[in-house]
Amino acid sequence: MNEGSSNPWQATAHQIDARIEALRPEADCHVVGQHVISKVLLKRFATPFGSQGLKLVPFNLDHPDHLHKMASPRECGKVPHFARFASASLEQVWGKLETRIPDAARAVDRGDVFQHAQHVQTLKDLIALHLVRSLNYRNVHERIFTNVYTETRTALLTDKSDLLRRAVLQRSGLHLSGPQGLAAAADQILSPHLANFENGADFRARIENTFAKAKEMISDAGLEILVPATGEFLLGDTPALAIQQSENRTAFNVAIGDSTAIVLPFGPRHLLVGRTPRNGMSIATEETVGFLNRLQIEAAQQRVYFRPRSGQDAVVRGYLKQGGRRATR
Repeated sequence: MNEGSSNPWQATAHQIDARIEALRPEADCHVVGQHVISKVLLKRFATPFGSQGLKLVPFNLDHPDHLHKMASPRECGKVPHFARFASASLEQVWGKLETRIPDAARAVDRGDVFQHAQHVQTLKDLIALHLVRSLNYRNVHERIFTNVYTETRTALLTDKSDLLRRAVLQRSGLHLSGPQGLAAAADQILSPHLANFENGADFRARIENTFAKAKEMISDAGLEILVPATGEFLLGDTPALAIQQSENRTAFNVAIGDSTAIVLPFGPRHLLVGRTPRNGMSIATEETVGFLNRLQIEAAQQRVYFRPRSGQDAVVRGYLKQGGRRATR
């Protein structure tokens, strides 16, 4: 079963199967409480509070009028068992990148990041990381697998039923008789794929492969860093958004190859824009900042994060009261 075979940044079924077998000895080596948002990134939206350490506000969009208590970056952006198969080694993949982020962040804050090619590359890789290490990617993976599995099983029972009968006859010498025997044979053929989906192995192998391909695609284009003329950026729990802009609308969570840009907030005062035609820093107008913040709210699964005492809570509540987000869910 080949997920998204028309998409150039998806692996072949053969590659996925081989990677799953290589990972199987460490299938039960897990990290509990996996971050889908890098702690380094969350810290950039946090404020120090004396002995309490760094704090930021996790705002629950489903309950906007509740009291939103401050939390530490360590407590935010986590998904229990995001990857359920060999997650320890996956965390090592992410960690190799995340250790490079602080140096790149300091260069951004100094304003000389574009004088350091390695830091620019780190920021592009950070965009790729948050595109694939996200609940949106996991949801897409589950939906595609379910569709492909259903279509493949249906084909085995209809258009390809003669091929299935011949395959069973050659393998076992049995003649399939009736729809029940045909269905049982189809399920037997597909059972390894279904098992790898249900135990998380397919997702584990694909997300690693997709991360590598996403890095390649983003690396080939420019990187722009937006600085707000006024206001602040906020961070959604699905922060990296591949967007496609036209004259009349902006779609988000499109495929990388279909995107006109990929945005990732990098702190209240910076936002990364990948797949742009140029490199450099630009000023974002108040209107642009508001638009990008609304995109974060719309794309979020449940929460947005921002700096304490920034006034962003009132902005988010105001947008929700106007019908934002809830109108599309």
